[in-house]
Amino acid sequence: MKHTGRIILSLLLAAAVLTGLFGCGKKEAAPVLLPEAKVRAKTLLLTDYPAPEDALTIASLQGVLANVSETQILIKDGAYEKYLPYMNADIKDVRPDGSPWDTTALLAEYGPLAQGYVLCDDAGAAAAVSVAGALQAVIIPENLQQQADAAGLTMLADVWGWDDKALRESEYFDLLHRQVAVEQPVDMAPKLVDLAVMAGTYFGFSDTDNAKAHTKTFDFLDDNAVIFGWNNILGEHDTVESFSGINACMIPADHGCNYSVLSGLAGVEFKQKTEAAQTPDGRRHTVCLVMTDGDNMQWMTSSFANAPYFGSPVRGSFPMGWGISAVIDTVAAPMTQYLFDNMTPKDEFVTQISGLGYTFPSKWKNKAALAQMAAQLDTHMKNTDTTVAVVLDDGGFRSPALDTILSQQNISALFYFDYGNYAGDHGAVRKVNGKPIIAARYRLWNNREGSSPEEIAASINAASDDPADLDSYSLVAVHAWSGLDKNGGFIEGGDTMAAAQRLVNALNDDVLLVTPGEFAQLVSQAA
Repeated sequence: MKHTGRIILSLLLAAAVLTGLFGCGKKEAAPVLLPEAKVRAKTLLLTDYPAPEDALTIASLQGVLANVSETQILIKDGAYEKYLPYMNADIKDVRPDGSPWDTTALLAEYGPLAQGYVLCDDAGAAAAVSVAGALQAVIIPENLQQQADAAGLTMLADVWGWDDKALRESEYFDLLHRQVAVEQPVDMAPKLVDLAVMAGTYFGFSDTDNAKAHTKTFDFLDDNAVIFGWNNILGEHDTVESFSGINACMIPADHGCNYSVLSGLAGVEFKQKTEAAQTPDGRRHTVCLVMTDGDNMQWMTSSFANAPYFGSPVRGSFPMGWGISAVIDTVAAPMTQYLFDNMTPKDEFVTQISGLGYTFPSKWKNKAALAQMAAQLDTHMKNTDTTVAVVLDDGGFRSPALDTILSQQNISALFYFDYGNYAGDHGAVRKVNGKPIIAARYRLWNNREGSSPEEIAASINAASDDPADLDSYSLVAVHAWSGLDKNGGFIEGGDTMAAAQRLVNALNDDVLLVTPGEFAQLVSQAA
């Protein structure tokens, strides 16, 4: 069966006006407009995680409704039960007759709120996400076309057999967002599809291990763009370096759902509950523990809230720094509210990593774009009451790019982790206009020499205890994917907070453990 792409011009223009995403060519140093739903949900229809054959339809309808209706769809996924009370919405987990909100019911009752539908096969599925976003349409595979027609939807476009080249050569491509994109294999739907459709973004995946080809896929974006997703084929370092080379940030979020709905509650300002401990007089060695990988948005909205992380029974028994994504206040405000409500006085959130997302600031070529990104980071940090930002870069400790970030009003200090090692700069400290950049001295990370709880504790206990000596301050990066097993072994994927507690318990009594803000202040006084 073959189809040709077609369009109803008036509906296309209406959809483009609705989303405000007319492409105007690549711009320099644009302030990134993060995706936010245009309507706040007042009623939530809870639906089970969709079957693969229904995933594109459910997720695209979810994205469309986030822009046009106070009744929206929430997929039961991740930590939804924890953040659901913070959405302040009327929850409907079944239809009035007691039946579930399945694909048939949702398409029949809420499909007509979309501008129409985009028809696709498996080959054209990824292109269909982009086109559906441009048109604010629902994605319909052939097996659901009869249902879509019965619901009164009009076919706006047919992308049967389209590849990425066909999408880029079409009239739809110029309508896509130039400041936000999604890198995601389409067979992972519904994940991130709702976000892409809501925001009208490019949705694609560079399935090559060639960094230049990857860069070419996304170089149509404006400087200071944000890309949601991940690329396991190219690998972490090369993906981040590729995005850094086009002055962009990545938000690890490839397993994330519901961001279209969650983003409708953006605009909240949060207040931390952190209380500084009384710093004793006399000799001491001062330590700060900071959990890594808080930029991982999918983790933030799922298992992060559980043990062995934020839900650990030992949390609150010692000072701990917790990384959160810079944009979590916009993309997932209800989850942010849950975390802030459940923090203890010994917890402190810091912003991770490097900017609005994961990037290597030292690799940015456009200084104006970097300054714009730093200013936006500053705004998000103000909203989340965070004063310390964590930068992970590749050999960038002394880069002027870090000075640009630290120059912002609400950023009092930077913690620096070097790529692949975290502690490669051995606790070095430098100041910019009186504010410190502090490199990690240790990393609590299994299978790394000198990085077990006992080894780190022994090194700290034998180190300088002169408060005027910078060697008496140790920032410890707690690797989120390392921890203790049931037998006490330090392994990959174990209980991370149990490993941190073992380190704390092995420290001498005169070692002072503090939260990130207090640590930065004490280091600044000593430097």
